Amino acid sequence: MTQIITVSRPAPGIGVITINRPEKRNALNEAAWDALARGLGELGDDREVRTIVLTGVPGAFCAGDDIGAFAEASKDPVTRDRYWNTIMRCYATLSDVPVPIIAAIDGPCVGGGMTLALRADFRLVGRRAVFSVPPARLGLVYPADSTARLAALVGPQAARYMIYTAASLDAAEAVATGLAWGDVADDPLAAALSLAARIADKSPLTVAAARTVFNRLATQLPEGLADEIAALTREAEASDDYVEGVAAFTAKRAPVFKGR
Repeated sequence: MTQIITVSRPAPGIGVITINRPEKRNALNEAAWDALARGLGELGDDREVRTIVLTGVPGAFCAGDDIGAFAEASKDPVTRDRYWNTIMRCYATLSDVPVPIIAAIDGPCVGGGMTLALRADFRLVGRRAVFSVPPARLGLVYPADSTARLAALVGPQAARYMIYTAASLDAAEAVATGLAWGDVADDPLAAALSLAARIADKSPLTVAAARTVFNRLATQLPEGLADEIAALTREAEASDDYVEGVAAFTAKRAPVFKGR
């Protein structure tokens, strides 16, 4: 069976994790989220690895969560909670890895894919890269820390625009707003590996300490906000609008939301 997440070490000090679900544009189901978390943990625990490149098989970075799989899991509260906790564990593992993460993005980087990319230290883009935050199309709530990270990168107004309208940014717009680093690359994976090599021979203690500081600064949320957003998330997932959003996504039609 083809692995949905592959882990490799192509050069000294460098680990690469590749999402491999091309038939789903690298969208992640529960098994894929779990495998991604385990792959990140494996490389993060390897003292020989100084930086990690996160990418997808060519044509997509990650189209987010597998909407159909999560909708099916949400029919049972226990299954839904297990699935949700697996996603949260993956995000936490990516944030807590002690070495820098470089996202090499070729194709769609959407929803949960954006949430992964926002937790990377760098986002390097190819010409096919497209960024989108689609919860407003589904009746869901975007995580508070991801919203804060997006606003810190592109500015509050651009972040509001992306979330409120579910609009997309292409590769050039991502670079212009600061969401992506460097120039639009013909081969973003090669560019990411080149940057990784420049980091891998530097002091790991310096880099790890700096990553810890940057991550803490990026996630300093007001007291109580996380609980408030969690409650709003539960409310959204139990709403008629979420049912409509999933139905519209499945039928490839525009949703009609009622606000309830």
